[in-house]
Amino acid sequence: MKKFAAVMAFLMFLPAASAGFISSSLTLEVEEPPAVPVDGSVNVVANVTLSWGFGMFFPLPVTVEMSVENVSDWLSVSITPDNFVITPSGFTGGEASKDVTITLRSRKETAAFVSEAITLRAKTSGNFLLRGAEASKQVYVMQGFADNGITVEAPSALHLYTGEEKTLYFNVTNKCNSAVYLTIEPENVTGFTIASGSSISIPSGERKTVSVKVKADESTEENAIFRFGYYPPGHEELKNYESVELSLESHARPGGGSLAMGIVVALVIILIIAGIWKRKR
Repeated sequence: MKKFAAVMAFLMFLPAASAGFISSSLTLEVEEPPAVPVDGSVNVVANVTLSWGFGMFFPLPVTVEMSVENVSDWLSVSITPDNFVITPSGFTGGEASKDVTITLRSRKETAAFVSEAITLRAKTSGNFLLRGAEASKQVYVMQGFADNGITVEAPSALHLYTGEEKTLYFNVTNKCNSAVYLTIEPENVTGFTIASGSSISIPSGERKTVSVKVKADESTEENAIFRFGYYPPGHEELKNYESVELSLESHARPGGGSLAMGIVVALVIILIIAGIWKRKR
């Protein structure tokens, strides 16, 4: 019995270079990770399966080592556990699996929703009986949306004559880590017609001038609210708002009553002159 134990110990600790004649293979299956938040992390599970062929007459353990490659500088990746032991047994072959947890964490802010491939690797050097094996799997990761907001530069007031149409200009800066679609929703506006057009796209970190047409339907004064909705393309569920308030004023054109009075006076004068001319005849 002591001799058998000594042989087993010797076989277990033979160097990897002594890997033997029994075939083996590793396979990797990995969940698709969600977008990684800028200020947080996500976990995904990877399943590692070691398979071996005919001839395993001694249950000798092997160590499987996990690693990751091609990681961008905005991302950190950790694997738990990063190595583990599997003991193949069964003369006719078999397989054994192990789940490991991959933690993806943002190190800094980067462009959102840009898919990048990292490479997950599993490797075993085998043992006296079992050949070594290796497997790799590409995992596609991306950073999520960082809602850093938008800034809106707006005039404080707009003055129109009744029936007149003017254009309002807003300077909008996108501070988020993704392009955003922008919509404009006026509120508290009854005496004016607002035409803001369709949504526009503003790239990350850029500024655009957005125009809105305003027509005065009646003489009035209103404190209008313009709600600027913004969201990353394809993710309207993340829509947020920035609001600005400005005064809208409309009045009748000056001089309209004087002109009418002048016309009446002119007609009266013409009639008087016509009457005098007829009498002279």
